[in-house]
Amino acid sequence: MKKNKLTNINSKRKKKRSFFSKVFRYIFCLSFCGIIFGCIILLYYSKDLPDLQNLQTEIRTPSVVIQTYDGEIVGSYGDLYENVVKVSELPKHVVAAFMAVEDRRFFSHFGIDFIGFLRAAYNNYVAKRVVQGGSTITQQLAKNILIAEKKVTHYDRSFGRKIKELLLAFWLEYSFSKSDIMMMYLNRVYFGAGTYGIDAAARKYFEKSAKELTIFESAVLAGILKAPSKYSPTNHPNYAYERALVVLGAMEKHGFIKNAKDIEEREGKTALNPSAKSKKDYMYFCDYVYDQAKKLLGSFDDDIVIVSTFDREKQDAAEESIKFYFETESETYKFSQAAFICMARDGAIQAIIGGRDYGATQFNRATQAERMPGSAFKAIIYAAALKFGFQPHDMIDDTPVSIAGWNPQNYKWQSKGQISLLDGFAFSVNSVSVRLVQAIGLSRVAKFAKELGIYNVSQHDLSVALGTTPVTLKDLTSAYASFMDGNAVWPYCIIEIRTKSGKILYQRQAQASVQIIDKEVLGSMRMLLRRVISSGTGRAANVNEFVYGKTGTNGNSDAYCFVLYDPPAETTKGCVMSVWIGNDNNKDEMAENSTGGRIPARIIARTMTSLLTKKPEESQENEKKENPTEDEEEHIIKGGLANSLLLE
Repeated sequence: MKKNKLTNINSKRKKKRSFFSKVFRYIFCLSFCGIIFGCIILLYYSKDLPDLQNLQTEIRTPSVVIQTYDGEIVGSYGDLYENVVKVSELPKHVVAAFMAVEDRRFFSHFGIDFIGFLRAAYNNYVAKRVVQGGSTITQQLAKNILIAEKKVTHYDRSFGRKIKELLLAFWLEYSFSKSDIMMMYLNRVYFGAGTYGIDAAARKYFEKSAKELTIFESAVLAGILKAPSKYSPTNHPNYAYERALVVLGAMEKHGFIKNAKDIEEREGKTALNPSAKSKKDYMYFCDYVYDQAKKLLGSFDDDIVIVSTFDREKQDAAEESIKFYFETESETYKFSQAAFICMARDGAIQAIIGGRDYGATQFNRATQAERMPGSAFKAIIYAAALKFGFQPHDMIDDTPVSIAGWNPQNYKWQSKGQISLLDGFAFSVNSVSVRLVQAIGLSRVAKFAKELGIYNVSQHDLSVALGTTPVTLKDLTSAYASFMDGNAVWPYCIIEIRTKSGKILYQRQAQASVQIIDKEVLGSMRMLLRRVISSGTGRAANVNEFVYGKTGTNGNSDAYCFVLYDPPAETTKGCVMSVWIGNDNNKDEMAENSTGGRIPARIIARTMTSLLTKKPEESQENEKKENPTEDEEEHIIKGGLANSLLLE
């Protein structure tokens, strides 16, 4: 009996041991297979990891820096990098700012912060959306390297990408010191606007080396990483400021600094003060320069520096003037866009404004938009007439013309029967312009316009006399520049292009003078242009006796003013300024009295007054006194183009 009991007990024990041994064997086998499978996966993904010996090789778009002749940076394109800075060369608060918001346990983990990962996962679960990331600085560096080496893309969210990132993070931690990893991270991370690395960001946003960053400036740069576009100090200084306060709060919370409020009060206002951070990007000008550089060089692989013809003083003065009239008059005169160009007497483009807001639209209305210039084109008509025998004091019929059903009107001009060319030009009498074209012939007008750089003038449409030839503001401005010296003018914006190392790729050579307007005709044209400003339709731009110009209006769609500033004692400073206002959609008409002698002339007057060191407010008071209540300006009558005379 006892034997049977012992046998049963031993049998149960054997069955029990057999069950546990089977379970153990299954677990062991599954674990072994899992390890083998995991090793295969790791080996599979590790074969595609980048070579850590070549981490200094960057895969990036060549940078383009546009600057003035004096070396002042105007704008930039491509990926901007500066010199590599070591962590030991940086103030401690720079590293602390990034650790506070990106990875506060950076010096204690081995590539992955499990505590931070679990905390982020919990916070995201509670918020029911992604509100916090769990990636360490090492993981972020690994991701940046993989993207730079084209092993993964920005949009890759796959399991494989995460495995590669983790493997590379462990590899980095094994191969480099923490200081080296932080150095590589800070010199590679993206700070918006094509800017990579802490030193490039410091120079772009604060015009100083990263070695000189203050605590608040460091907080601003650390704050950019969350959303480089949103927290850009140049584009959104208020957002950048608020984000910097968050970074300062994190630095104080984790013991990197003592009193965030004191730092804000001491450094915040100077770091992001309005005068520094309202600095403009001048992107309409820069886009034009960049396009011209590509035409000159074709493709290029090296970082390049473009020395441009930019004049910040003139650009800023024009931008202030246009902004002022948008704020005070755009509702009254119903215009939504404006364009401006300033050109030196030799064709050097010194300033470009291509629209009201570059951020809203990059279309450049100064260099790309072809619109009808109205009476602004009459300067070419009259110059051609003078070239072929007419004189300023010659008398001509000013009564309305009627040709084969085409009846262009004289805008607010009471016919006197006979008037001089001088008066016809000063008060922009349409009938006089038409009769001049009839007298000299459309072919001569077209040929002369071509010499001035305008190539599409019709030889069969008499409405050319009223300015119906579409032309860009840039091309018409260069034509007016010929009235400075009588020479042909070819607009340019680039003086030199060189690599960052100093190798010259392009250097502009001085153009030989080509006289296209003789001295007698030039003198007569200057008389006509001065009369417009002194007592004609351009009186609002009469800031001094050295201003010459012409206004122009195309119905209620376009309004222009062109001005030559040519003081005899300062011939090197002479320039041509032009302004257009209107709406992109021609169906959206401006107010009926939106002539070139009103807002465009006032914009130029305010700009010039600012440049001549007078107060802008003083210019506005003068223009109110001098500007007539009703400009003797012309309009192309509605239906004028449809009824234009097509000559055989």
